[in-house]
Amino acid sequence: MNDLIYKIKSRLYRYSKEGKKYKRPSYSELIKFKNFQRTNDNNLALSFGAGRCGQNWFAKIFNSHNNWVGSGERFPDHEAFYRYITYYNLPVNKDGFYRLMDLAIKRDMALYQNSLIACPYLSFGIQELIEKLHPNYIFFNLRNPVSSIESFYKKGWYLYSDDNKNLQSPLIDITNNQTRSFSRIVPRGTDFEKWKELSRIGKIAFFWATINRAIYDEFQKVNNITKYYIKLEDINQNYTLYENLVKKFGLKEKLKKNEFLNIINKAPNKGPEKKYVYKDWTDLEKKEFTKTIDEIFPYYESIETNI
Repeated sequence: MNDLIYKIKSRLYRYSKEGKKYKRPSYSELIKFKNFQRTNDNNLALSFGAGRCGQNWFAKIFNSHNNWVGSGERFPDHEAFYRYITYYNLPVNKDGFYRLMDLAIKRDMALYQNSLIACPYLSFGIQELIEKLHPNYIFFNLRNPVSSIESFYKKGWYLYSDDNKNLQSPLIDITNNQTRSFSRIVPRGTDFEKWKELSRIGKIAFFWATINRAIYDEFQKVNNITKYYIKLEDINQNYTLYENLVKKFGLKEKLKKNEFLNIINKAPNKGPEKKYVYKDWTDLEKKEFTKTIDEIFPYYESIETNI
């Protein structure tokens, strides 16, 4: 019943005034904005994260204000393919993708002044994205590893990964759809053989740690752009921190507290599976989880929200 309610809420939101602000426009609509000239009054923010970290909700905070579009996975097929070719270093020209993003940003700015793009698929190639899109701000959205991995598990990540031990990297996952296939990366090189032997929790831990490490490393290299680290546990339903967002990013017509708290109901994205929580994990799963996180991304606790 809860899943049905979430699906209904999600569908209704798409047809709301806010939902229509960032719905996927056709290319014929986007091309109308090709000559738009961005000025100092137009701001662009890019939000990076591993997924299941509150990015969708975070984008809708901005989208709840008249002078911002906050979008999440507006072009999921193109965005997931961008992750695929960037992570695996495939010789595919990306100019078309950057052109798509640029047109979408121009459309947002022409109609609503400012644009925030939040998409977990844009977790690799951050330097390229910054060079091509010229954001004013970048966000690193994080969520604690246990909650993140529980959520990925519930969403079905790597559900059928044990079906074929002869898989090779990179691969095409045929169990759901092409967007999901391109988004579910696996290790490159010899590490792939070790990954195949992991439990599903271990595989997801690799995914979470690898993406967060990639974003973390890229953020260390970025200069001359304001960088924000956002932990979901710090900002979740936190009205005081929301008021900081209003001041920092000029969100017009500040929401009342109950309006802000209701944004979570505009961003349903829950999986259909029964939740598999940490206390129920096997000793092997807990061991794989801890080892993987410690080896790849041991920085979560040291990162502080700076909004």
